[in-house]
Amino acid sequence: MLGIELGGKGFVMNEQFTIGKVLGTGFRVWGKNFIPFFVITAMVYLPLIIPLAIIAQGHMDIAAVLRIADISKFSVAFILLLNIMAGAALTYGVVMDLQGQRASFGACIATGIRRFLPALGVALLSALCIGVGIIGVFVGAVIVYCMLYVSTQASVIEKPGIIGALKRSRFLTAGYRVQIFGMLFVLGLINFAATKLVENIALPDAAHMTQQQVFAKLPAYIYADLLRAVLVGSLMSVMAAVTYFYLRQEKEGTSAAELGQVFA
Repeated sequence: MLGIELGGKGFVMNEQFTIGKVLGTGFRVWGKNFIPFFVITAMVYLPLIIPLAIIAQGHMDIAAVLRIADISKFSVAFILLLNIMAGAALTYGVVMDLQGQRASFGACIATGIRRFLPALGVALLSALCIGVGIIGVFVGAVIVYCMLYVSTQASVIEKPGIIGALKRSRFLTAGYRVQIFGMLFVLGLINFAATKLVENIALPDAAHMTQQQVFAKLPAYIYADLLRAVLVGSLMSVMAAVTYFYLRQEKEGTSAAELGQVFA
């Protein structure tokens, strides 16, 4: 049976770490705090938003398309880093929500700023480790990504240093990487569906359009895809924080209130 303890330590659910539990809680927290989490993620995404918005505001021609293609070459790795940075800011908001409190916009931003450099170090080292996995084999990169999935959250909450955060993530995810991969697969399908939706709405039947028609619709597509990226990015950040919480709860019996004490 499911036991729930309420009190000074928040809620403790005596249930195993599951994909459904993480996704359910993550979507609840994301929906409840949608506006502040969206705005914070958009602020983190400004290094990607600004250059694409400048292109969208300018004259659309082959040169503009080539500039977009150049940005797209690095967008996957860049967005991975941006999501890690957004996670540093949203972790505070998620922890506050899990213990039944409303996190202010300013407090989320302040926490993200305070933990910016450690989170950046963790993000870069994580990206390097994942990159080494990609050079080896794709499966190796996936394993490394799942292993280091909650390193940013460990950095923000536990402050163990860059290497310490990676080690903590490796410890916490041990035994649960298959579930984490399953959750990431579901989120990947959601992102894929959202990407296709944007393409179908902003560039319907692009294969049968003239070049000028495509150029005319490109600005709308750019803005719609940026909106998708920010939405998915905020959701991914929330899911990572929720995953961290449930892993700590499962392995160490840590409650949301105990996590929240580090921000007191």
